[in-house]
Amino acid sequence: MKLIAVLRKQPIPVEVVRTNGEYSLTLNGKTFSVNAVRPTQQSLSLIVEGKSYEVGIEKNGSRYSVYFYNDTICLDLFEARKYKATELAKKTVSAGPLQVVAPMPGKIVKITAVENQSVAEGEPLLIMEAMKMQNELKAPRAGVVRQLHVKEGEPVTPQQVLMILE
Repeated sequence: MKLIAVLRKQPIPVEVVRTNGEYSLTLNGKTFSVNAVRPTQQSLSLIVEGKSYEVGIEKNGSRYSVYFYNDTICLDLFEARKYKATELAKKTVSAGPLQVVAPMPGKIVKITAVENQSVAEGEPLLIMEAMKMQNELKAPRAGVVRQLHVKEGEPVTPQQVLMILE
């Protein structure tokens, strides 16, 4: 599973692979062998490269707080493809026509916005299915949907224009 951990506003690529009950954890290109047991919902017992750690863990949405013996780390954790789609949407221009594009190949499942509809930033525009998961594409900024370029059930390719937002 590919993830992005955001720690102190810095994205860190993370890959977790589970094999025979153990985990291989890759952070920034360095791989660690991890054995994890969850004795309670708020704690983890870890053996990382032969060293034992007991940590407390709290989850609130995508935000995780990890409590060590003498330290606390707060981070956000996202699926890599959702993080990349969100970052792509953030790089848009704030004025003028904006093309809302498909972040990955998939199929349009549902269109929730209609032409000439005013939308607020973060409001759902459509749902697309990719890799057997449904992803909600949200308005990267407030505006009016001027053109729809896709229909429900239609396949889409990466960077294909789905709609124009003004």
